[in-house]
Amino acid sequence: MFRAYFRRHLWLEILLAITTLIFAICAVRLSGLAADDSYIHRRIALNYLHLGRPYYNPDQRVMVTSSPLWTLLLAGTGAVLPVTNPVPWLELSFMLMGAAAAYLLARKGLESEGLAALILPTVAFLYVCVGDLPSAMDQMETPCAIALMLSGTLGVLTRKKWGMPLLVLACFTRYECVLLCAMAGIWMSVRRQWTRLSLLICIGVGLLGVSWLWWEYGTIIPNTVVAKSHLYVTSHRHVVGAFISSKARGVLWLAVGVLWWFYGRDGRYQRNPAVILLAGFGAVLGVAYIARKTFMFSWYLPLVLVPLSIAILLWTNGKDFRRVALGAAFAGVLLFSFAAGDVRLMLAAWHGAPGNIAGFPVAARVHEYRRIGAALYRMCPSGNLMTSEIGGLGWEFHGEILDGAGLASPEAIHYHPMRVPEERSSGSLGEIPAGYVRDRHPDLIVSYDILAESALPAARSLGYIDYSDPLFVREDRAGMNSLWKARQMHVLVAPDGHCSPTAVDQAVRLALEK
Repeated sequence: MFRAYFRRHLWLEILLAITTLIFAICAVRLSGLAADDSYIHRRIALNYLHLGRPYYNPDQRVMVTSSPLWTLLLAGTGAVLPVTNPVPWLELSFMLMGAAAAYLLARKGLESEGLAALILPTVAFLYVCVGDLPSAMDQMETPCAIALMLSGTLGVLTRKKWGMPLLVLACFTRYECVLLCAMAGIWMSVRRQWTRLSLLICIGVGLLGVSWLWWEYGTIIPNTVVAKSHLYVTSHRHVVGAFISSKARGVLWLAVGVLWWFYGRDGRYQRNPAVILLAGFGAVLGVAYIARKTFMFSWYLPLVLVPLSIAILLWTNGKDFRRVALGAAFAGVLLFSFAAGDVRLMLAAWHGAPGNIAGFPVAARVHEYRRIGAALYRMCPSGNLMTSEIGGLGWEFHGEILDGAGLASPEAIHYHPMRVPEERSSGSLGEIPAGYVRDRHPDLIVSYDILAESALPAARSLGYIDYSDPLFVREDRAGMNSLWKARQMHVLVAPDGHCSPTAVDQAVRLALEK
């Protein structure tokens, strides 16, 4: 039985092996590309593993994680692999899981055989990898959410008992998945496809997750959701631009979409639950992001675009090569920016030159945060530190972090939103409020000038000693001189605090230049 199964899915196994090799090369050669936010999850997981408290600051009961399941997975793999960073291998596992689920979704129901039957499943596999790779390099939870979404949808399509439980788990990875889970639950109820075991497992998983959140945090709503709703002031146009990126690409989407609708889609797939669930989820979530003017981080986009692209492939007529090509083109247009970025990532990995990536300055800032955080913790472990980006700094500085953006410090939310342009130059900048500096008077303040436009003058007026340092650590400066229009990194020390200003300055300068 197993031999027949492996022969039937030999091409899928080859794709999995090739993807594993490519991902391993990228993970090893580009290990320094982790997003600042990824270290927030890692710090929470580390505190949970060693202190039994899934909090960002161990003595503050605040739900900073927006992905409870991801936090638990990080803590679990950290216990199994304590001497290395387990996140890339988690990312690989979920990327393969999601891609394989997309392959099997596209393979299900195809009447043709041979090469024609491999095109759509192969494209579906590749498109999941294309959408997942940037988030995987960022070491964020998106590949996990997509894997659970697609695998759960596959289970619903094939009437497996594990389908709906996986969708429930997806809800605890990204809260947006509640929408897909609800749609699938309604579909199962209308079609009377529930089994007693599947329903009981879903109820059990849901109650267990909610009970854990309530026990640990006293809430199920992450503080980050509340903070970001106050922090960022964006427009509908800004959110739409995050998806389309240019008018030319929007016109291309529309043109290829119209052609596919009339000449590429298969009308018989209108009752395919996978098509309805994935297309409906992606479309409604995209509209919700736009309607709520959500500030779009790069790892939000695949949650909308990957389900839509897979739904398009599933709705494409798989018998005609021209229709297959049209469906692949339409789905590919949705992911074009991801594909272009993935090519640059793989070329940079091949040459061992992460600095060639267009977004490398964003990763380089995390390197600087980590160096500064480690230096400050060595010199002043008892001090508290205020900043507007708490990932890399908080990973190395194990003391108390005061989050000016409010993600880990709910009291900071009262100072937001900051006015534009009186207090900050853009509504998309998460800055440190001047009032928060005056009221808390921290021992240390660390920020780029662009993220402390009103906080820097306030701190100086209070007598803080301001040490300015260059952008990036020494080895990252070659060929880079800008980041979000920032000019300098500032480390400010309270003259009457727990930290020695001279010692702090010397330690930070040594850390950045070594």
